[in-house]
Amino acid sequence: MLPLAKLPLLPVIIWCYNRDVKPGFVQLEKVDRRTIFVVNNSTEIANIDWSADRMLPAFQAPHHLNVYDIRSISRDEQLSVTTLAGLINRPQPQVYLIANDDDSFWLNEVLASIPHDTPYVASDAILDALLTTYRTSVRGMVIYDPNFIDSINIATTLAGQRDAIVVSPTQAQTLEQGPHKLPILDDLRNYQWHTRLHAYHWAKLNLLNNASTHVIAGLDPNNLTGLRSFLVATRTFVYWLDSRNYITDPTLNWMSERRLMKQLYSTLPAGATHLGWFINEPSGVALTSESAMAVLATDFFSNLEVWTSVRASVPITQNVGYLPPRQGALPGGQVSRFIVDQQPTTSASKVYVSFTISDGDNLQYSQHRMLRLWRDAARGSIPIGWTISPVLPQAAPAMAAYYTRTATPNDELIAGPSGAGYMFPSRWPAEHLPAFLQRTGQLMQNWQLMHLEILDTNFLQRVGLSIIAFLGRKGMTFFDENLQQHFAQTLRLFGVRGLLSGAGLSKPAWAFSAEQVPVYHNLGLAYSIKKTVSLIKDAASAREERPLFLNVYILAWKMTPSDLKQVVEQLGNDYEIVTPGTLLAMIARSQLRERS
Repeated sequence: MLPLAKLPLLPVIIWCYNRDVKPGFVQLEKVDRRTIFVVNNSTEIANIDWSADRMLPAFQAPHHLNVYDIRSISRDEQLSVTTLAGLINRPQPQVYLIANDDDSFWLNEVLASIPHDTPYVASDAILDALLTTYRTSVRGMVIYDPNFIDSINIATTLAGQRDAIVVSPTQAQTLEQGPHKLPILDDLRNYQWHTRLHAYHWAKLNLLNNASTHVIAGLDPNNLTGLRSFLVATRTFVYWLDSRNYITDPTLNWMSERRLMKQLYSTLPAGATHLGWFINEPSGVALTSESAMAVLATDFFSNLEVWTSVRASVPITQNVGYLPPRQGALPGGQVSRFIVDQQPTTSASKVYVSFTISDGDNLQYSQHRMLRLWRDAARGSIPIGWTISPVLPQAAPAMAAYYTRTATPNDELIAGPSGAGYMFPSRWPAEHLPAFLQRTGQLMQNWQLMHLEILDTNFLQRVGLSIIAFLGRKGMTFFDENLQQHFAQTLRLFGVRGLLSGAGLSKPAWAFSAEQVPVYHNLGLAYSIKKTVSLIKDAASAREERPLFLNVYILAWKMTPSDLKQVVEQLGNDYEIVTPGTLLAMIARSQLRERS
């Protein structure tokens, strides 16, 4: 597709009202299955579903998938194949790429019911085979600059907008010739960018108006696969800037990387989604929160456009280990598959401990690291709380169903930070918080998630001094009592029964909202067996009251269920392990007992 500035002027604008064209949109062209529309200089791909307050679109259900293993091909060919897959898969996926072992597992375990073939193609001939089969999906090539790595991201944005693949200069020389004869649509070496600030500022001026208005993505340009096919498929603007970089450039009207990020975010409406990731997590999430934009960590999520298109074959509901008797039925008349109606009993001499595993906000974690933890032999032998994104049933319904289908009564799913995407409550605009909480509550209710992990920030973290903040034991804890009340009051209507917060405290604490929803500040982050045992025993020694309730926040990247089983074996008989939901219910019952 030509840039808007190069389109011929039309003497009249034709408004289209047929059922294939949205009212008020100008139809520019129709290519294969794709119809491209323009309104206010922005483009969206037709026939992918953004309805029903979706944070990610649903692609059309695939009829058949061709599977290609790209693990052993060159990095340049991985980039070209991945961007080509984005073109092929809109709006109905036809190609599934295996970029790692997890992709193979999911294909065989969850997606096997979709008719699929694995064409016999030598690894160095995959790009050629795809171009031969799907040549009509491609208009041409965008050449990235090997001497300027960030040009890969700008080429990715251009590829989505111009129906192109991203190639190296060497590849371009070959593909210009027969049999494919791909034209060069842009050569980014010609721009001679020397800093990413100049490059992404150029992209903002020239490409942002033609990008999706639903999403934006931060992506390390060295990450050539993962999310990149989805970004091409959805025409997402892609960048990689440092929110801690305040240094201004006088040649760009005193622009800085941080300021450019804020300008990019300001062009999207409140409630839009930030995909990918950041150079620095705390300051990046603080900036997106200030723009009322929740984050879905997806930088290494592969085949996302395929996953959004595959519906779950069974209901996505989890087993609920404990509900107060008067709430045996969930809001909206839903009934859980497994409800223990009896109230949890406590012993006056016990220390009750629960484990909550971190990083559930992270969608790509659910596809990769969580899968490995889930398949640990010790899972199910002890109670564990697993944070997981409530957006997963929307992003990958069949993957969410796998986790609920294979969960044991000792596995409790908990909504990850901080609800409908990663955000910091203290930085979120007050006028947009009700909408975020309504979206969170609905997503949690749909999946019967009854507890929510919340992380917040402080000044040191949001300016990028995370190490100093960690040493100060600030713990990303959700301290604001007014916001606690707001969260509890709204989410209680959707069946939420407790809030967990924090990641770095050595002394846990809990309180109750006016709605009698417990708000618990976690113990931890625990990153080893020794550290976990030490945190628990030190906290138990520091507080004499019994029963005592300790929820330990476990670092998912360092600990496994087998490690937690060793922790339990070292604690002894004075400690009893329960799920986080049971722990919170015990705290609520103790509160009621004290009041009576």
